[in-house]
Amino acid sequence: MYRQETVIVALKIPTTWKADFLDAMAHSFRDAIQIGLNAAQELHTSSRKRIHDSSYVVMRAKTGIASDYARMAVNQAVALARSYYGLRKSKHQKRTSFPTVVNANSFGLGVNAYAVFERDNGFVLRVSMGKRGSYVWLPLSVCAKFRDKMQYVSGDAKMFRRDGKWYAMLPLKIPYTPTVCDGKPSFIGVDMGIVRLATVSTPDGIIYFDGKEARYKREHFVDLRRRYQRVNRVDKIKDMRGKEQRWMTDLNHTISKRIVEIALQYENPIIVFERLDGIRDRVRASKRFNRMMSSWAFRQLLSFVEYKAEKYGIPVVTVDPRRTSQTCPKCGHATRSNRPSQSQFRCVNCNFQDNADGVAARNIAGSGARLYCYEHPDNALSISIDTTGTVGFWPDGVQDQRASRSDSNLASSL
Repeated sequence: MYRQETVIVALKIPTTWKADFLDAMAHSFRDAIQIGLNAAQELHTSSRKRIHDSSYVVMRAKTGIASDYARMAVNQAVALARSYYGLRKSKHQKRTSFPTVVNANSFGLGVNAYAVFERDNGFVLRVSMGKRGSYVWLPLSVCAKFRDKMQYVSGDAKMFRRDGKWYAMLPLKIPYTPTVCDGKPSFIGVDMGIVRLATVSTPDGIIYFDGKEARYKREHFVDLRRRYQRVNRVDKIKDMRGKEQRWMTDLNHTISKRIVEIALQYENPIIVFERLDGIRDRVRASKRFNRMMSSWAFRQLLSFVEYKAEKYGIPVVTVDPRRTSQTCPKCGHATRSNRPSQSQFRCVNCNFQDNADGVAARNIAGSGARLYCYEHPDNALSISIDTTGTVGFWPDGVQDQRASRSDSNLASSL
């Protein structure tokens, strides 16, 4: 089995001609994406096949990019088109305009367009220039905690520029052997959010990490940016962005350290997170709330927990998050009506009431038990919730929530 991770590493300062190559690739990639978006808008579609068929050849002819770069550009155009049409379906986003690509600060690296090699006690990224046998060799600045993982780089990657410096976002496919549940593991469920930055379900109850102070801090940064924008102080905005990122990183370090410390209090702990794919698209609320959702570093928090837990041999698994905050942990009934407000959970079937984030954390812990111990091949949703909205099959050894609430991993904090 394999565990999927992502690592971001900085490029050492490239020579002039290498920097020119990166800039040229970013501009060509931007133009290729726009060609794909134009095709999607003209055909009124987000179908990958239709966008590919109508734009792939045009991309290569007009921009001169190689096949793997064109494929990545098509993928990006499809993602942007699907995001647009998805927002159009929302009653709050009827006026969304069709996306256009303005900035040229990144480009995709198909699996056949790059390779990572170890050289002279360091690592170098080999990037194809689009012709057979023509490559650009880019030295990487890899920190110590990632050096052992670089051998597992596999899959489509991305190059991007931030504050004038280039970075490579590399996917990792790390082999591992699942631990057999010997004895009674303790599942620690973690639900992430904005009102509460993290809600942790433990065998002894629920622990909340309140986000009130963080929300105040974020709004303070937003207010400062607006003031500087009015007087065109771009230098102040850039300095403040770095300060905000450092503050966010420090806060995520603090929360991740505390989550691992909580897990260490229990025998055979296993930390369970919700899968982060599309987390920002799953929640739509006020403009202020959406802004905080789109800018919060959820993946960074997960990454910090993973490498801190790895030091102690604590597994970290992710599960499908769908309906975790809408499913009753007492009777298993799942419906949107169970959550009348952001913080309140009230089951319409059995009248069970609790905090919605706490319910989500307990359900995440339960999903982790099924997924981790019994190696379900896809996700926990298909075995936890059936089409009738009730808790479905629970393998032997994991207690059915409908029968009792005595399962320590799903116990409520009172």
